[in-house]
Amino acid sequence: MLSKEINLLEELDNLSKIHILEREDIDSIMIDFASRITSVLKIERMSVWLFNQTHDAIVSLGEYDKHGQHFQKDRLLFKADYPLYFKMLEENRIVVADDATTHPATAELTNDYLKAHNIVSLMDVPLRIAGEMIGVMCFEKCGSPKIFNEQEQSFALSLSIVFASNMEARHRRAYQKLLEKALEEKDMLIKEINHRVRNNFSILISLMRLSKERGNTMDARTIFTEYEQRINSMLKIQDLLYQTKNFTEVNVSDYLKELVLEFKKSNIDMEEAINADIEIKDVLIPTKTAIHLGLIVSEIFLNSVKYAFPKTNYFRFNVTLRFSEEGFIDLQIGDNGAGFDFEKLYLRETLGLPLIKDLSDSIGAIGSFPEPGNAIYQFKLKG
Repeated sequence: MLSKEINLLEELDNLSKIHILEREDIDSIMIDFASRITSVLKIERMSVWLFNQTHDAIVSLGEYDKHGQHFQKDRLLFKADYPLYFKMLEENRIVVADDATTHPATAELTNDYLKAHNIVSLMDVPLRIAGEMIGVMCFEKCGSPKIFNEQEQSFALSLSIVFASNMEARHRRAYQKLLEKALEEKDMLIKEINHRVRNNFSILISLMRLSKERGNTMDARTIFTEYEQRINSMLKIQDLLYQTKNFTEVNVSDYLKELVLEFKKSNIDMEEAINADIEIKDVLIPTKTAIHLGLIVSEIFLNSVKYAFPKTNYFRFNVTLRFSEEGFIDLQIGDNGAGFDFEKLYLRETLGLPLIKDLSDSIGAIGSFPEPGNAIYQFKLKG
């Protein structure tokens, strides 16, 4: 069977890419070829038709009419309109019709096709690749009847074999290109995965160093809990990349929803208090930006749980994503706590707030930070 990824019609339509020829040049070659064959066989018309992908129609690759050297292409004949003719094609039978209007396989073509071109006799030869029917080559006599003798039939059959062999060679080249492209994509994917793994480990190592230098807790349980949340934010990126097969960009809406869901799962006691209001759909951002954004959201959540949750009645943590009036991606994160002076606390030798600020700067976000009475972070990114 032929690979269903290969569309023979598209291959021929794109011969210029294989043979460095324009489509008009391909048409010229076909016209020259058909004009010689019609002279040899003493007929007026010759055409080549290929099945479409669903095999419910044949499409003309080229129809040459000797009178006025007329040439046309891309006409469709549908199986639903000519079931007996298509049945003949599917049975891989050569049809030789001295009177095409009465022959069982071609009579139904009379009104729409035969009379329109004054076709009286015809010889249709199946085109096959590896035993599979791909189309038909037609030799048509106009005006007066013709009996195609055995020598002419053998000649036509040879032509169809040569033509199909050429098609098969093109098919193999196209399939080879697909394989080469797949191998190239696989190689790129391996490099991308290697780069991402190294990058993720580098981020984690940097966070650990910052924790060692600036961390204000020695409680191992707290440290491991915080790093579990940070690592989870990075794992969610990998999950989305794998699901979508897009290894360079992430849907920011889906990512934030997954992140908030993870917060809920990890903090059952405050599940109802964690909310996401995502108005944006199907906006992609680079994976690096997404990883940094995820770490920002996670860090804000960790700080909120550590400081605001124990002190706030009816605690609420919200993640809001929408487009701003200026067209930016507008991400707001925070809780309903009393707020704090971000700029003042930022100067202390701690980890969380400087990390949030550094990550925000690294992705070029325009940030607004909490102040007394307001515990909301706002980040604007180019959409």
